[in-house]
Amino acid sequence: MMSEVIDMRSNYRDEILAVVHEIVKRKRINEFKVVEVVDHMLNMNPNLKASTIRTHLTSRCCVNANANHAVTYNDYERIKRGVYRLYERESKKLYFVDVNVENNSLLALDFEMNQEEDGRVGVSFFDTNRGRGFLGKVLVQEDDGFVFLTEQGDVMTFRVATVEEYDLIWRRSVEGNVRSFRSDEELHKWYNDRFLGE
Repeated sequence: MMSEVIDMRSNYRDEILAVVHEIVKRKRINEFKVVEVVDHMLNMNPNLKASTIRTHLTSRCCVNANANHAVTYNDYERIKRGVYRLYERESKKLYFVDVNVENNSLLALDFEMNQEEDGRVGVSFFDTNRGRGFLGKVLVQEDDGFVFLTEQGDVMTFRVATVEEYDLIWRRSVEGNVRSFRSDEELHKWYNDRFLGE
C-alpha cells in the first residue's frame, strides 16, 4: 500500500513505478495513460502532488524526453501524446558478419549504426578481440540484418546470430567448452556477458 506521505523524489519514483506495474499487469498490455496513473495515485493518497507525478512520468523518468533534469531515469517510454509504456531495454544483438566472399568471418558485438552529418553511415562493433569501425552506406536492409558497402569497397553482410547457424558453423571454431544455447536470446546474452561484461 502507498505510504501516507511522500516527501522525497526517489519515494515518488518508487511509488509511481509500483502503480504503473499494477496498471499494466491489470490491463495485460505494456501501455498506460498519464491520467490513469495520476488518478490512481490521488485516489490512494490525495496529499500527493499531481504535477510531481506528471513530471516523473513525462520528463524525469522518461527515456525519450528532453533532458531537463540533473538526474534522470529510464523507467518509461513515450508512445504518443499522453500514452507511455514501461521502458524495456533491448539486449544488444550479436551479428555474424561475412566480408566480401569470406563467409562467417567475424562476430559483431556491441553493434552501433549512426548517420553521419555528411550523409554517410558509420557502423562500429567489437569482434571479441578489438573494436572496428567503418564508413559507407547500407545497400540492403532486412529484418534479420543488412548489407553494408564500406568506403574501401568491401561488402559486409550482417546477420542476426541464430543458434542454428552457431551450432552448424561457429561452434567448431570456438576454443574450449562452450555450453549449448536454447534460444537466440540466450546466445546473444552469453556473448555480451562474456565479452562486454553486461
